[in-house]
Amino acid sequence: MRVNHRASRFIQRGAPTHEQSLQQFLSLKPFVAPLRVALLANAERMTEQAQNCLLKTLEEPPANTVLMLTTAYPDHLLPTCLSRCQLISLSPVGRPAMVEFVSARQPNDAEAEALVGLAHGRPGWAVRAMSDRDWVVRMDRWAEQLAALAFEDVDGVLTFASRFGQGPQAEMRLVAADALRGFTSFLRDAMLLQAGVLSPMPSERKSALEAWSGQVPPDHIRASLAAAQRTQLLIDQNVNPRLAMEVMLLDLRVRRPQ
Repeated sequence: MRVNHRASRFIQRGAPTHEQSLQQFLSLKPFVAPLRVALLANAERMTEQAQNCLLKTLEEPPANTVLMLTTAYPDHLLPTCLSRCQLISLSPVGRPAMVEFVSARQPNDAEAEALVGLAHGRPGWAVRAMSDRDWVVRMDRWAEQLAALAFEDVDGVLTFASRFGQGPQAEMRLVAADALRGFTSFLRDAMLLQAGVLSPMPSERKSALEAWSGQVPPDHIRASLAAAQRTQLLIDQNVNPRLAMEVMLLDLRVRRPQ
């Protein structure tokens, strides 16, 4: 079925513009496909005002219309919005299916195994990694740099965090999102390593995880992972990226015994 995906951009706009643009888009009849589809990605980014604007559309959508909201944080949506949606939970893909999926696209068995271990059941992540190697390198570099700050002094942390304020906030939010994506993956792997359930992965990354997690208490890793996810949500909600990263990175520091 062919659908029109232009509506996905509406979620990035302010509440009044979002409402007018979405209503205008949905008021048009489909040109080719039988349905007009509006995809609102990362719906948790909507302010309460924007969600209230959306409420009437959710209650009485125009004919031949489908609205899709995606979010990893359904608890950040208003209960009134959630109650008017059909909830579909998407879970990570199991390892056997991921191995089959990646192997069909990556003939090198060693690289396929490495991708499966790093993807954590996310086919979309694996596809992007195969098509954009620079992106994978960038994620690894961010993870390495942010993990090292756990043992840095306050001045070093603040100096590093200042890079998230060296440009327009819209651009800095994207930079911070990249950094947090790479760091979150690293923290998740560190937590799985300490729990003894880490999937096979490249030896270089595993060695880095072992060296780092051996110096960090398990509770601190879990708290840091939660803080990284919370920081991403705050930045999505237009909190100053430099200040959000400063708070997270200062809390990341491991205080060594004197």
